[in-house]
Amino acid sequence: MEITFSKNGKPMGRTKSTMVRKNKQWTAEEDNYIRIAVQEGVSTAKVSERLGRSVAAISGRKWSLGIEGRLSSSKGKKGNKMDRNSVATSTPTPTLSFGSGIFELESGVPLPSKSSRNEEARTKMRSLFNQMRQGQSFVLPKNLLHVAAHLAKKEFPSYKTRSTATSPEKQFYRIFRVL
Repeated sequence: MEITFSKNGKPMGRTKSTMVRKNKQWTAEEDNYIRIAVQEGVSTAKVSERLGRSVAAISGRKWSLGIEGRLSSSKGKKGNKMDRNSVATSTPTPTLSFGSGIFELESGVPLPSKSSRNEEARTKMRSLFNQMRQGQSFVLPKNLLHVAAHLAKKEFPSYKTRSTATSPEKQFYRIFRVL
């Protein structure tokens, strides 16, 4: 097998990006199990053992789902048994507003209209962007951050903006005009 080199002199060929991903995808049942385990105070080690994942993976998934509360430590505790099958019986069945099921083709479902709240927010942001000078900023809720980014990119391409969370909870963001 002949090795080829790039212009920078680095060997080309198989890289980490071509390797098969070993991590399993998270299922809704596992997510629900973690939610219930937090509520019932089950130890992280028990959850890890039950789901067949590392303690770090459990903690990371809990964080990414935004689950508040702590899983208990396994040090010095016995008991706290929780059956994995209890997840299916304890979670409520979601009700769908249209149609009979998920991933089924439907017709006659009305198109959602654009939210007037979003249009009001867009109008206010356009006005703020028009008045904004270099070094000035404004605060907006997290759910409108993507709207502001889109406006800045599409309608004010000469502006260079940055955003940052105003608190650790990341409920509000501040948009700065850099250039």
